Amino acid sequence: MNFAQITISGNVGQAPEIKEINGTKVANFSVAVNESYNTKAGEKVEKTHWYPIEAWDGSQGKGLVSNVIEKYLTVGTTVLVQGMPMIETYEKDGEKRKAFKIKLAGAGSTFRMGGMHASVAPSGKSTPAGYYDIPFL
Repeated sequence: MNFAQITISGNVGQAPEIKEINGTKVANFSVAVNESYNTKAGEKVEKTHWYPIEAWDGSQGKGLVSNVIEKYLTVGTTVLVQGMPMIETYEKDGEKRKAFKIKLAGAGSTFRMGGMHASVAPSGKSTPAGYYDIPFL
């Protein structure tokens, strides 16, 4: 049996871009994961790592993209993402390149939303029922 899975938790960095591929909705967005540590010299180092996410809808528009991401996911939302790490090869300007992303599709994927980062929370937006614990549908 072969198995590959990655889990990250961070904040959504941009509004999801939603498109349709062969009648299925696909959402693309990035999640920022912050890292902070002190060097041996005592200097504080802070880094942000960006993870591109590609989420696929379930059958007949009853999945993650239609029911959760499209309706509720906004910049600054804290999310937990568990999916398949993908490395795709493509060509640009005659040069072969590779791109990494996390793919959410099927029962092996998990997507949970947490609260909003205070500085980017939209005002007047209500929190839907089950907002803080929405598993992949």
